[in-house]
Amino acid sequence: VLAGFDTPTVVGPPDRLGLGRRSVASFRVPEHTTRAVTELARCSHTTVSTVLQGAFATLLMWLTGQHDVAFGTVVSGRPAEVVGVESIIGLLINTVPVRATITPSTTATDLLDQLQNGHNHTLEHQHLALSDIHRITGHERLFDTVFVYENYPTDAAALSGADGLAITGLTNRDYYHYPLAIQAVPGHELELRVQYRADVFDAAVIEALIERLQRVLVTMTGEPTQPLSSMDLDDREEHTLFAQAPTASVSAPGCHTNGDGYRAPATMVEQILAGIWAEVLGVDRVGVDESFFDLGGDSLSAMRAVAAMNTAFDLKLAVTALFDAPSVRSFSRQLGRNGSSVEDVPAVSPISDL
Repeated sequence: VLAGFDTPTVVGPPDRLGLGRRSVASFRVPEHTTRAVTELARCSHTTVSTVLQGAFATLLMWLTGQHDVAFGTVVSGRPAEVVGVESIIGLLINTVPVRATITPSTTATDLLDQLQNGHNHTLEHQHLALSDIHRITGHERLFDTVFVYENYPTDAAALSGADGLAITGLTNRDYYHYPLAIQAVPGHELELRVQYRADVFDAAVIEALIERLQRVLVTMTGEPTQPLSSMDLDDREEHTLFAQAPTASVSAPGCHTNGDGYRAPATMVEQILAGIWAEVLGVDRVGVDESFFDLGGDSLSAMRAVAAMNTAFDLKLAVTALFDAPSVRSFSRQLGRNGSSVEDVPAVSPISDL
């Protein structure tokens, strides 16, 4: 299943221990979309879990720019052929990789077939430890995101009644060390619980990701035979979050230069913008005419950068603003059009809070 998988699908920093502040957020998938997901699963002879995995794989493709992606999922470790397996006491779960390859012609139907076939081919091997899978595939890691369908039997009414006791509510608590983990809980409205590293994502970024995941679900269920590459994740008349990044803007006259093409920031606003971009992108310096995306920026880093800049300048710019103005100089001019001035800028960049 993982033959030829060359590039791990990673959205977080390179550290392996998952250290850092963590946060949790919950979202609801509207009832009509939840019903559509169930109907698509039925028509495709698969499960709701597989449909949700397909949507998450599509989101990862846009998020990372990779068309061959992997993420983790948690399996029960209770094979149906073992008599009495449902009564065994013990934590038998295991985390295994799911791979999805999405080409320009791949439709939602194709993707669900692909995921279902991959599940069928690996079902009897789901006991294999993830460390062994890493060793076999020759990768130190394959992914750093997890999508889990939590189908625990949580009917409080059905569990009540013994000795006059009643169960009035159930709460599940668990912990993932990955920078991004999404748990889908079934119901009239699917609940999406998101655990994330607060030093990698902030609340606004997570909300944007889940909003786009829901748009993927709407498109998949509404047009399952249309290529996923034609999917529009933004219904507004502006660049989509995951559109092709524009090229660097034309250099403006009068910029300071050191002779090697690098033009240094000339104003306090430009200095703060360049500092935020350098921190997000992990580079030493950013010239005012260099494109954020030419320097290695992608959709995820764009969300982090815009979140930091919104905090610095007390604005509520959409992520698409960075696609419209991909250089420090053009973004600074855009801030000017939004009414920001040097006086509005704090002395310290807020990037350390991301």
